[in-house]
Amino acid sequence: MPEGLTGSLAQLPLIDLLKMLAAGAQSGRLELSSGLDLGDLYLHRGQLVHAEASGDWGEAAFARLVTWPNGQFRFIPGEEPPERTIARPLDQLLAEAARIASEREAIRRVVPSMDIVPRLARKAPRPQLTIDAADWELITLLDGSRTAASLAAELGLDDFEAMRRIYRLKLAGLVEFEKPQQLAPAARALAGPAFFQALHTAVAAAVGPLAEIIIDDCLDAMGHTRQDFPRDGIARLAEAISNEITDPEKRVKFQQTMLALIRGQQAA
Repeated sequence: MPEGLTGSLAQLPLIDLLKMLAAGAQSGRLELSSGLDLGDLYLHRGQLVHAEASGDWGEAAFARLVTWPNGQFRFIPGEEPPERTIARPLDQLLAEAARIASEREAIRRVVPSMDIVPRLARKAPRPQLTIDAADWELITLLDGSRTAASLAAELGLDDFEAMRRIYRLKLAGLVEFEKPQQLAPAARALAGPAFFQALHTAVAAAVGPLAEIIIDDCLDAMGHTRQDFPRDGIARLAEAISNEITDPEKRVKFQQTMLALIRGQQAA
């Protein structure tokens, strides 16, 4: 391999570059840069043994670097790694990278950018849909005003993980998208007595006579009463109560009921 081989990732993608280095059983450091981001990959006899990028090490760093569509590279033969953090064969890592790249493309067809504004869908989702904890975490923030970028920031997610969660909810029929320019600021509204009457019925169907206690405990934990509880907090309240329901089937039924109540509140 020539000393100081350099080039552009736009012309020679990282996966293809690594295949070329592996075919030649090369050893050394592959230095990468994209804007202000820097990364290093170390190879030993054609196998990837260490990676560093933006504070990540090992496979996490490799997963970050392999997503770079643009940037520059320089290969320095013979340079030894400071440590060895990757043990899996390169062909396995490349196969996984190709799978993730395919997943990214599928997600971007549905969630084209971080500027989209997801909101709960107006139509009911399919029956018996199970909502996991990660989905509920996102659902609690869907108020029809936050962009995907702001949701990601609030949840501490990178762009890809945020888009992946929104994509999953979209395929499940739970969300639809607004355009930011269509949005208008809304006054903060209260949930109201009718909501709490419906909530009590739904919780009682799941937990029986403990319904009142569970509702009041969850409200207290959120720092509210029934009189001052805001409409945009309903999803968070639903999540809290859902965590108190131990029967899986009753929990699913409660979640379905709450989704219908939330849609009704948003349409009001």
